[in-house]
Amino acid sequence: MAGGDCSEALDRLFEYIDDELPQEEVQKIGAHLKSCPPCEAEHQIKEKIKALTSRTGGDKAPEDLRARVLASLRAVREDA
Repeated sequence: MAGGDCSEALDRLFEYIDDELPQEEVQKIGAHLKSCPPCEAEHQIKEKIKALTSRTGGDKAPEDLRARVLASLRAVREDA
């Protein structure tokens, strides 16, 4: 993953954290995070968000809702 791929790494962080990516992608993003302090900082923030939200219990969100939220996050990041 080249230095210009921060947006790709950031867009896929929740999938990375949730272990929902193919091993090849996990390795690419992991290597990028090790070499990019700003992306690693964002990774740490999202890890904390996940930890906090997982404590709330409750049911898992429907998959279509998850897909819509991820698409919205990508759209906002592309517009920024």
